[in-house]
Amino acid sequence: MYKAGIRDGGVRVKKQAKFLANTAILTGGTLLLRFSNIWFRAYILGKIGTQGMGVYQLTFSIFALAIATCTSGASLSVTRMVAEGRGSPVCIRRCLLFSLCVSFAAAAILWVGSDFLAQHFLDLSSGLPLRLLAPGLPFMAICACLKGYFLAIRNSVIPAIAELLEQFTTIGATVGFFFIFTPFSALMLGSTAGEVASCAVVFLAYRVMTRQRPPKCFNDSGSYRQICHIAVPVLSGSFIRSFLNSTENLLVPRGLKHHGAGSDVALSQYGIIQGMVMPILLFPSSFLTSLSSLLIPELAEANARGKHQAIEHSASRAFRFTLLFSFLITSVLIVYAEDLGELFYGSQQAGAFLRIMAPIIPLMYVDSIVDGMLKGLDQQAYSFRYNFIDSIMRVILIAVLLPLFGVKAYIFILFLSEIFNASLSISRLLKVARVDVDIIGWILTPAVSAALLYYLLTLLRTVC
Repeated sequence: MYKAGIRDGGVRVKKQAKFLANTAILTGGTLLLRFSNIWFRAYILGKIGTQGMGVYQLTFSIFALAIATCTSGASLSVTRMVAEGRGSPVCIRRCLLFSLCVSFAAAAILWVGSDFLAQHFLDLSSGLPLRLLAPGLPFMAICACLKGYFLAIRNSVIPAIAELLEQFTTIGATVGFFFIFTPFSALMLGSTAGEVASCAVVFLAYRVMTRQRPPKCFNDSGSYRQICHIAVPVLSGSFIRSFLNSTENLLVPRGLKHHGAGSDVALSQYGIIQGMVMPILLFPSSFLTSLSSLLIPELAEANARGKHQAIEHSASRAFRFTLLFSFLITSVLIVYAEDLGELFYGSQQAGAFLRIMAPIIPLMYVDSIVDGMLKGLDQQAYSFRYNFIDSIMRVILIAVLLPLFGVKAYIFILFLSEIFNASLSISRLLKVARVDVDIIGWILTPAVSAALLYYLLTLLRTVC
């Protein structure tokens, strides 16, 4: 019995060490990705300006609808089924087939409707940029499914390598294409080239790994019905939310114009917030993004085996760390907002928006980590419901308030949306994971630490 206890303790230590190692690998890759993304956006800004950045963001907001449709559902199905011991090769092939069918349909719709979308929503005369993006969707679908497999078996190296290769291929190809094609065509071709490179690496790694060590499977229950049980709510939620987000993003410049801003100014304000400020706000969350991805298979496995105490412990630790980290990051960004705007974009206006929006960080980061935990606990239907209600609310408020109050209303809506969505998601997770709220550890300690850091940084900034 004593030896068995030692073995169990050793297994737990090994699992924790592997979890931390995978988190570190994913975090390092994500940090590098997001830093290169900020640099790349600064480079793009020099080529197309803030107005062009607004058009670029609008184009990708439409493309994001197709991406969400192709990648969200099947990827989670693979991760959940493999983690729960149902991930046979047949199951993975079925998930791939499901995702490919959806991706080809989305690519065909995007190709056919590209001119209509460009002329009516992007103020572009041609839909060529959208057509250049469409061929990348099947590659995204394959890559997302296989990344789901690697995350389920706790192998974060392959997804990290694939994402880095995708990013640097995109950047390198885009810089090269700028010498041959128009700026927007170069950007879209570079993005597609990156997706092809990432898919090739992940697929090759999957083939090599599964030949050497076939996927473990305790039962072959990966039927299309069970795949749909996991995939359809997530896919539907992602599609509807992406549709509403795209609608929201298209309404923002129009609302700013109706408030009195010219067309160029409206696109510039939208481009600064979404294309310049948001990447900086999300950059520090790299660790949390990795943690959220890795918590899905961990919680799915614990949930399948009825380990409620492990679920409660993981959820409590995630809350404590996320809130402390996000409060500290908020203080740093408030103090150095203008410096960061100047450093990355040479824009004081970007720094001013960054300072205003920094207090939203704790809600953004907590909402992200909670969403991942809910998916791991088979609560994706609730995430869909909350996201749907939140997106509807945002679209209505943007349509009503932006023409009246301009960019101030947009920032207010972003704050209100995060408060609403995070409150619903947190409430559901606390109930499912049976976690008691720790006021001191979750709220008071992070708030006091952030206040102390703010005053320390302000003092240092004044002295230096």
